[in-house]
Amino acid sequence: MSKKLVLVVCGAGTLTSVIASQGIEEGLKKRGVNEVQVKTGRIDDIERFQNQISVLVSTMNIRQQYSFPVVNAIAFLIGDDYGMEKAIDKVADILKDN
Repeated sequence: MSKKLVLVVCGAGTLTSVIASQGIEEGLKKRGVNEVQVKTGRIDDIERFQNQISVLVSTMNIRQQYSFPVVNAIAFLIGDDYGMEKAIDKVADILKDN
């Protein structure tokens, strides 16, 4: 079975997406979701990976509609522990259902 791709993006694809991806990856492991590849990138990378993405996680507001679920991860930027857990729960639920 191939791993599901969680693409975590921000505007530049460096600091904020890395912080969020680390939190998402750790949270998924704690929830027993293991067959996952968490990759960081920029907003521009969405199109390049669109045929592989299982869940898109973004630290920016995304208005465009995609064929895959989009989870808002702004909580990782502001240090909102409750919001971070909710975002991880959403990603885990989506991955478990697919």
